[in-house]
Parts: sequence; C-alpha cells; structure tokens
Amino acid sequence: MALNSGTRIGPYEIVGPLGVGGMGEVYRALDPRLGRDVAVKVLPDAVAQDAERLARFEREARVLAALSHSGIASIFGIEDAAGAPALVMELVEGPTLDERIAQGPLPVEEAVELARQLAAALEYAHDRGIIHRDLKPANVKVRPDGTVKVLDFGLARALDIEAQDSKPDLTRSPTLTQGMTQAGVILGTAAYMSPEQARGRTADSRADIWAFGVVVYEMLAGRKAFAGETLSDTLASVMRDEPDWSALPSGLSPKWLRLLRRCLTKDPRQRLQAIGEARIALEDSESNLEEGVAPSGDSAVTPRSRFAGFVPWAIAAVALVALVTTLSQRNVSTTTATEFAIVPAGGEKIGTDISYHPMAISPDGLAVAYTVRVGGELRLRLRRLDTREDTEVSGAADARNLFFSRDSQWVGFFDSRKMYKVSVRGGTPVELADALQDRLGTWLNDGTIVYAPEVTEPLYRIPESGGTPVAITTLDAGKRERTHRFPCALDGGPWVVFTVQTVESPGGYDDASIDAVSVVTGERRHLFKGARRAAWAPGGFLILARGSDLYATSIDPSDPRVTADPVPVLAGVRGDVSSGASYFSIADNGTLAWIPGGEPDREREIGWLDRSGRFTSVPIPSGPYLQVKLSPDGSRALVLAGPGGGSSDLWLADLRTGGMNRLTNGGRGGPGIWLPDGVRIAYSRADSEGGNVIVVRRLDGAGGERELYHAPHPVNVTGVTADGSDIVFSDYGQREGRIRLAPTNGGAPVALAAEGAGYEQAGMLSPDGRWLAYISLKTNREEVCVRRLDGRGGSWQVSTKGAGGIRWGRDGRELFFVTGEMLVRVPIEVRGDELTVGQPEDLFETPPSPNEASFRDYDYDPRGDRFLITRPPRGVAEQREIALSLDWAGKLADHMRATGKPDR
Repeated sequence: MALNSGTRIGPYEIVGPLGVGGMGEVYRALDPRLGRDVAVKVLPDAVAQDAERLARFEREARVLAALSHSGIASIFGIEDAAGAPALVMELVEGPTLDERIAQGPLPVEEAVELARQLAAALEYAHDRGIIHRDLKPANVKVRPDGTVKVLDFGLARALDIEAQDSKPDLTRSPTLTQGMTQAGVILGTAAYMSPEQARGRTADSRADIWAFGVVVYEMLAGRKAFAGETLSDTLASVMRDEPDWSALPSGLSPKWLRLLRRCLTKDPRQRLQAIGEARIALEDSESNLEEGVAPSGDSAVTPRSRFAGFVPWAIAAVALVALVTTLSQRNVSTTTATEFAIVPAGGEKIGTDISYHPMAISPDGLAVAYTVRVGGELRLRLRRLDTREDTEVSGAADARNLFFSRDSQWVGFFDSRKMYKVSVRGGTPVELADALQDRLGTWLNDGTIVYAPEVTEPLYRIPESGGTPVAITTLDAGKRERTHRFPCALDGGPWVVFTVQTVESPGGYDDASIDAVSVVTGERRHLFKGARRAAWAPGGFLILARGSDLYATSIDPSDPRVTADPVPVLAGVRGDVSSGASYFSIADNGTLAWIPGGEPDREREIGWLDRSGRFTSVPIPSGPYLQVKLSPDGSRALVLAGPGGGSSDLWLADLRTGGMNRLTNGGRGGPGIWLPDGVRIAYSRADSEGGNVIVVRRLDGAGGERELYHAPHPVNVTGVTADGSDIVFSDYGQREGRIRLAPTNGGAPVALAAEGAGYEQAGMLSPDGRWLAYISLKTNREEVCVRRLDGRGGSWQVSTKGAGGIRWGRDGRELFFVTGEMLVRVPIEVRGDELTVGQPEDLFETPPSPNEASFRDYDYDPRGDRFLITRPPRGVAEQREIALSLDWAGKLADHMRATGKPDR
C-alpha cells in the first residue's frame, strides 16, 4: 500500500518513502508533537488479513517495545494505516553495514568496535528472552558518530515469519524483494541463516550467534561467508561448506580467528553458547586480540555494556497513560551518566517469584539490598556500590519486600508472617509486627514505619523499635475500596503516598488511584488516577508507574498535589499488573535502581512433564493460563485463564483434542477443583461487593451456580473430600483456622485449625481422604505439614526450606511440592494413625509462574505418573539483573527544566 507525502498515520505525517521489502513498506514521517522524524513501517497485507498473525504480532511488538538499549532501534508504537498495522520506530540516520561492506573490507580496528557494539545489543536482548532471527548487515545501521543501531529486532517472530513446522517457508523471508521471483534470486536472509534454521528448526539465541559470526566475517573479508547463485545453492552452502578463512586479513590474531570459528560451528551444541562471551573478549583492550592475552572483566558489575549511556527519554512504549496529554521529550546528554548492572554471582535469580519488591537502594545511594534464590531458599544480599562487593545479610532468611531506614543502616523486610528490621552489618533480625500478606513498607524521618500488613487492610504506623500498630488510613466503603498498598514517604514524611484500588478491579492496578496521607494530621488527598505505584524522587518529583513505564510530575512534599500531566521518563521496568508491583527504587542522591524487562509475558503453553522433566505438548493453543486442574479420569483439565487477581475465567480443556470451552464469563472465575463424579466443579469467584463466593455447578451449566459460602474477603478452593461431601478452602479473612470445609449440601463451614499451628492455608486431602497436607507457618516460614483430617494425633512437617504447591501422589504414598524453583518428591508411609516422612528428592526445575509472586503451577496425573504444567513459550528467559543509573534524578530535573516542566 503506497502512502503519499502528507498522508497522516495517527498523529504522524508521511514525508516520503525510505524502502520496501518483505517486512513491509518503510516511510520517513514527522512526529509534530515532538518535532522529530520517525520511521513508519506499514506491514504486509498477509499480517493485516490474518487475525491470528495480527494478534501474535501485537503481542510480540509489546515485548519488543520494552527493549531500551543504545544499540537497538526503538519501537514507539503501533498505528492504523487504512486498515493495515503500521509500526512507528526510531529513525536511524547513516548507511547500513551492508552499504559499508560494499565499499570493501573494513579496517580490523573498526570491525572490532562495530562487532563489540553489535554483541552488546544482542546480549541485552538475549538476556530478556528476545532473539533477532534476521540479523544481517542490511539490518545494522552505522550512524555518523560510529555507533551501531540494530534494526527490525525480533520482527521475524513478531510477523510470524519463522517456520512453525519442519519445513521452512523461505518465500516469506523478511528480505525477499517485492516484485522478484524466487528463481535466480540470492535471498538475503538465506546467507545469514544458521544451519538449524536452514533445516527448518526453531531458532534460539545460538542462531543469532551464528549470524553475528557471518556478519563479522563479512566485515573483515569484504565478501559473504556463504553464497550461491540460487536460494538452494545458498542454503546448501550454509549447511555444507566452510567459509574461506584465507579471505580474512593475513595479520588477524589467532584469538580473533578462534572466536569466529566458534561462532560459525555448524552444530549449535558446539557453538559459542552466549553472545556475552564474544562481547567480553571484544570489550578488552586491543592487546587482548594478540595471542596469549586472556580477557578480563567483572561479571557481577558490568559497566557500559548492558546499559550504555543514559536511558533515552524518548521512550519506546505502545500504550501510554490515558491522562497524559503532553509527552514533551528530548534526548538528555549522556556525558555524566554512569550505568551499572548488578548480576548475582553464581547464576542465582533475583527473587521476583515471591516478592512484590525484591530490591531497594539505600537513601545514601551506597548500597542495594536484593533477594536471590539459593538452593531453593530466599536470601538477602547487600551490594556495596563503592566497593562492588556482595555480602549476605545473615539471619534474614526468607526476606522479601525490602525497604531501608532513613539513615541507611537498617533493612526492613517481611517474611510470610512478620515484619522485621536487620542491620546492614548482619545479626539477628528484630521482629516489629504481624504481617501475613504484606504489601510493602516505608521508613519515615521521625523514626516510624508505615506499612501495609494485609491485602485488604488499611495502612498502619508503628515505631521503628516495635510496638502497637495504629491505622492511619481507612478503607472507604462508599468508594468501594478494597486495598491500600505500596506506601512511600515523600522526602521522608510526614506525607506518605500509596496505591488505592477498588473491589471492581482486584486483579489489575494500572487504573488504580494514588493518594497521600499525612501521618501527623491524618488528612488524606487524592493525587492521581491511572497508575499502579508512586514514589518520591529528590528534586521535587513524583514518579508514577503504569505498565512497564515510569512517568514524572512535579510535587511539593510538604503540600502534595498533582497539577500537571506526568511525562514519560523510562521504559522497560519489570513489574506485575496483577499485584501492582513495579520493581524500582530511588535514593536520596538521585540514583535509580530498577529491574529491566517490562511486563512478564503471560502467554503459556500446556503440556506434560515426566519425572525426569521431559516435556510433551498437548494440542491446546497457548494463552494466558494461570492454573490447571486435572479431571478425575485425566482426560480434561480446568484451566484458569486471564490476568489473575480475581479477573480471570475458567475454561474446560480437552487434553486429547485441544478443544476449549468457556465456563465463566466477565472475569468471574477463580481457582477451581473437580468433584469426584467428574460432572461437577467447585470454584471461588468475586462478587459485586469485593468478597468471594464458593459455588458448585455442573459442567453443562444445568441448574446454574449453587452458592455454598459467601465471604467479604478472598477465599481459595483447594480440594474436596473423597465422597464429595465437603469442599476444602482457605479463608483469608481468618488469622486462625483458615483451612475450612464447606459442605456441598449448603451447611455452615467448619474450621480445621490445628492446635499451635496459628496460620494455615492451601489444604490438600490425600486420595483416601484421611490426611490433610497444608501450608503451615508454625516455623515462621511457609512449610508443608501433614496431619489427620479428623484432628487426632499430631502433625508432621514435610518440607524444611520453604514450600508451596502441594499435590498428593498415587495412593497417598508420596507428596509433591515446590521449594524455590524445584519440584520435590517426598515418600510417605502410613501405619495406622502414624505417618513416616521419607527423604526429599529433587525431581526437576519447575517452569516460572505466570504471576510474579506465586508458586509455580502444575497438577499430578497418577494414571500416567506425570505432571500437567503450564510454561512460558520457549526462549523466554528468567534471568534477572538490577540496573542502576547514577544521578538519575538530577538528569530528570535538567530534562524538566529544558522542556519547560517546573521542578522544585
């Protein structure tokens, strides 16, 4: 579809054409709001006319928009061009690398520098689970200042170009020139395809490493590594031939040659396994390219490479806050900005799987506290930024949701039952208050702490030495408020900002309200509508989080009011919309710490894992799946799908045919279970008043829903007795006796509290109905315990390192649960009223949860001795890192002044 000069695509005005190819027609366009030129790519009709491909493209584009790296061309948004989707991207000036190579081989020094930049860009994306899939010189721009920009990152997958079966559809290559036939044409992409891609196999990051090697070879040799007169000849050369190594410069270091050979090894198992290895070698001094000099570097704190330069203010975002009407953005000077990435040593993952705030930077800006998983346990680490050393804070096992004291000498944290503080030098944590389902805390200048102890309770205030908590807010029933969470003191107090959400939106927080309360007078003010979390930034700024983006507006901490529209300031901040979490923290010296990556991809596939962890797919299309529950005969599953947090629906999935039938509508479904007859199900759902209702219904819908129990707070259905007479559920409005039985005949629920256990949840009955496995906090950490359902006798603790996700095995002779990221099996032997617990056995690492702070989902099939699970699509990485930008708030103040936005 040709666009004429002056045509408008959304707010953008077409200036003229830039190029055309299989990925679409590209035009230069003017953004009149910001006074900048952009590139508009109108996608092929094959995408616009295929609803499934279009939906896939839009999902992928949102992921790609979160990429924020100096070496990757940004995506600004998606617009409609007369019915065809148009991608708005950063316009990069300068020749392509293909045009540079056409003039002859590049000097070795220049090729090394361009290769280093290219490797850094690939590493950044690979760490976030994104693969280019179509890397070649034509997709690399070299700007006049010598910096590299990679174009079309991930679009091959976004446009569904990559083959999905065993036969590659190369005629849909993104570089196939329009108007040309396949015969006699050298297909651009084919020359850079890895051997596994040429054979029609799915690409992973090693395919990008192959293409990287081909591009670097071409820069040095001035010719293609693999070529042919026809498409078939080119592919045959890729799979069969070796590059002509003699075409490389004669003085090339043997070390440099070995690196290229490792990139161009045809067997992906023997190839260079991570592009970061190439980046490390290339970032060292020139002498490193000489024989015998080993690369060096700090793998724990990586300057420059991962976050080179200050993050651009012109963000790449698809969806912006609806109330933001003026998005004045200009590039900010990067000359004084310093960037680091904290990567936990030993490959541990930052504990986002069970924490709503897994890291915090100290007010003095000299330390970052964060949690990591080590052997299934959550541990507290402290990184000193002045020494770049990590220390483990002893005595703070199972720490989560971190915040610092105002003097930076204490770390406040929560476990699954209490709030504590611990010295940054270590020692015994000091217990401060009960907090069973906390939503973060904040330390004030006056030596008090404001915190959210429960999901559906107001904010409380307590002295930093402990004492009696006092409520400082009240949930407004008239406004149907259900939660106050994520408090943050403005400049140390007395005003505290916090997130407010209503009963209508229990599972999504991007439309939440931000309010402020004075801990001195009790006055409460509404500040803003349309953000999930707010934080203070020095210089007089309120930072608002929505989606994976941060926005800023000016605010007076002594008289807080929002009078100007916020402007976007940073893209690609990880978080969780179902809880409202956004993982960033700002020090008093202006340093910003955040976990990059954007919103977690909730797309899941369903399949079987055997005891060795081998995966077998089922014919069910991928979707935003949260929970699976097998039917009694193992042929079907209840699937909870949606964003979670009370805004999801139940579906019935046929595991043999892949058929999916919706059982609930309008986000009214909750976690469900099967009744023994295989005809009826029970589940909890949200009601119009913010509470939960447990209902029973037939699969065919006959007779409608029958309500068993209504609660003004969350409940969670977990099991059923062997005869189907009682539903087992957790009642989160109770601090004692949370596990209850709801008779299916409609009688009053019965509490099943065990003496001394205090707080229990997630009860699961054994196949014979005699034994109850549950999560107990009697050790101040969530552990799996077992006792008789009738309450006689004692209880037996099964796990020792924290656990959740309980399932009974065949005949009640084994228990499965998740510790950290590992699925664990424990044999159980029952003799009369006595129970013997065997030695725990690790089976395999479980796929990450679709919700950041929940245990990983699966169900056990005793007939096939296997596990039904949901997992992310292949290629989605879990590895996390913490990014830091020094004096970020200072740059924010400069930017606001330059754009006419007042600062204080």
